[in-house]
Amino acid sequence: MLFSRKRAVIWLAALGIAAVGCSQNKVAQCNQLIEVANQAVTDVQAITENASPDDPAAFLRIADTAEQARTNLEAIELTDEQLQTYQESFIAIYTSTSESTRNLVEAVNAQDNQAAQQAYDALQQAVSEEPELVTEVNNYCSSGAFGN
Repeated sequence: MLFSRKRAVIWLAALGIAAVGCSQNKVAQCNQLIEVANQAVTDVQAITENASPDDPAAFLRIADTAEQARTNLEAIELTDEQLQTYQESFIAIYTSTSESTRNLVEAVNAQDNQAAQQAYDALQQAVSEEPELVTEVNNYCSSGAFGN
């Protein structure tokens, strides 16, 4: 009987360690996702602080930053399904941000006001989705409500 209890305690301890390890893995995945998003924001802020609003090179650097964020996100291997969904959403936002920004620069250079307005609207739509997504990720990652 003592052997069975001892074995049960060992198994419970092993399961507990596995569960904690799994949670830490999920926390690490959250941190990876959040780190890329935060870096993108930091990089864009640095660009916009030092550029004039009519500087096309600054807009192109913002597009490059969005593309780099997308590439960095694509490189992260996530096992949590909800985090994968968030990852896909960030990738879509950064892809749209990059494309819209480049389209805006092209339209302004071509003095095509209609195309510039369309690109601007698309850019506004893309960046307006990010704050809500960031809130969702932060809530999910801080709640500990992780899937397997």
